[in-house]
Amino acid sequence: MNKQEFRKKYLALRNSIPLSQKQIFDKSLTDKILSSVEFKSADCILLFASIRSEVNTLGLFRECIKQGKKVYFPKCTDAGKMEFLRVFSANDFSVGKYGISEPKTEEKYTESKTSDLAVIPALAVGKDFSRIGYGKGYYDRFLKNFKGISLCPVYPQLLCGGVPTDEFDIPLNIIITPTQSLRR
Repeated sequence: MNKQEFRKKYLALRNSIPLSQKQIFDKSLTDKILSSVEFKSADCILLFASIRSEVNTLGLFRECIKQGKKVYFPKCTDAGKMEFLRVFSANDFSVGKYGISEPKTEEKYTESKTSDLAVIPALAVGKDFSRIGYGKGYYDRFLKNFKGISLCPVYPQLLCGGVPTDEFDIPLNIIITPTQSLRR
């Protein structure tokens, strides 16, 4: 199965998860992230703004702010890259590229530290720590130079043996499902 077919299959699978089940999973994923040693030791948390049927990060964002963490969200640039900008509240967003909420703030995330935690979205994740997204490569380009820890929260139906990868795909450090945590 090629990447396009794989994306189509797992997007349909994710979209088929009932909302009531998704809400239970989202709460469990948030709780597991919040209780992780990686979250507790991180000063800077990089999050993604959830769209459509993705794992909902709103509860995690609220808790990060409540705990005084520095929180950054991505903004897509014209150069096909992402920059992360610091966000202080839900009022710091506007609709950006691809219809995704992006920060309208200006404080950039500049240099990653090994204790920083990036929460990464995925359509599907392999037990070999591979991930597949929407195919634009934004996160792989970012992760290439990121020194911190990459963590992907994923619904159990979207964790598989492996996903199709290319040489430029960057593996994750941690995968969290509602029932398990995998570390590389």
